[in-house]
Amino acid sequence: MDQLKLKLQEYYQRYQQLDQRVKPGKEEPGSEDVLDLENDILTQFGLPTSRRFVQILHDFVHHSHVSDQLLDYVSKKLRSAARKYLLAPVMSDIDLLEQAREQKRSPYDVLPELGYPPQDYALFLVGELYYRRNMAATDILEELKKMQHFHSWDDLSLLSKINNYSTHELYVKLKKHELRFIDDYIQHSRRQETSRLVNKRATPAEIGYKPDYKTITKVQVEDIIFDEQTAPSLFGKIRSGRGYSRITISLEFSELNQILMSSDELGVEISNHIKKRLANPSAEKPTVIDIRAEFGDVLKLDNCYLEVYKPQHREGNKWVEDKDNFYFVDKILTKKEFEKRSKEAEVQRKIQECLELIGGSYVYYQRLRRLGITDDEAKLRAGLQDELLFKLSFFLNKVKM
Repeated sequence: MDQLKLKLQEYYQRYQQLDQRVKPGKEEPGSEDVLDLENDILTQFGLPTSRRFVQILHDFVHHSHVSDQLLDYVSKKLRSAARKYLLAPVMSDIDLLEQAREQKRSPYDVLPELGYPPQDYALFLVGELYYRRNMAATDILEELKKMQHFHSWDDLSLLSKINNYSTHELYVKLKKHELRFIDDYIQHSRRQETSRLVNKRATPAEIGYKPDYKTITKVQVEDIIFDEQTAPSLFGKIRSGRGYSRITISLEFSELNQILMSSDELGVEISNHIKKRLANPSAEKPTVIDIRAEFGDVLKLDNCYLEVYKPQHREGNKWVEDKDNFYFVDKILTKKEFEKRSKEAEVQRKIQECLELIGGSYVYYQRLRRLGITDDEAKLRAGLQDELLFKLSFFLNKVKM
């Protein structure tokens, strides 16, 4: 039996020893040996340990027994995958990242093909910052290169578990490497952990910053991504001036359902589709719904208004709003609720304008008095002959001062 078949047989036996309850990739006794074997076998074919190639081995170990025919079949399948992968056109890292986002490929596939481990920070950079927040590919690749060059993966993993991480010596060490997204990663990880513990996203007040809210509508949703443990995200476009800009919106499942239920027949159809996908334990995780491909058109959110905010991260003692076009939903308003709120805001604005005019009248009154005009005449000219109005003007001017 050749060396490859021996390795495949050993891989099969070691996998079975993990007792089916433990899969490769989990930090359990014995799993490191299995992962090393996966790497050895795939490297022998010139393949990276991306999920699509590891899946060939995972399918192999789920057969009830090993035979020469099965070993030959797996070898042939690996050779075919290697031939296709190695003969594919050479792509730059930027092109590979951009194509991966367009094809909605898992970061677990992309990172090994870029030459980086699918470690938590790397997954955050590609899956969160690049896929969800539309950050520039050059920024992501630059950060990955720095992490790899300085061997910082373990340091950051340890730092993320420290409560007052920003005062720790590891934080100072990593900052010297000019790593840009450490704070964002740690805060994101803790938001996710809080969300898992209480099944609800932590509010800005709980985290410690005051957001800048804005209201958006008429979002054209192209994709929805979700799984059981993380909040769903909407990917799409929103009008910006004469054109459109990309936008990513994170929200709770209850909020997603509320939006879909307000979006006529297409929304209801998508909602039912999501329920089926969630009920299917064998569905790929995370679940990606390409709305145009599956339903023939994008989802237009015309019947609701979303009050949203950008997350913020700490830079020293300051909270700084993220620059990317990524938002959290705070409230969902119906068209009627939004119009009512708009009317109330307009009335309040008009009242404020009136109060400013009344307060300004007292300044005019004072100017007339300084010119030697009598008190009664000055009040008359300033429109403040009514005693109550005069007092209101006086106090408004005092408040303004």
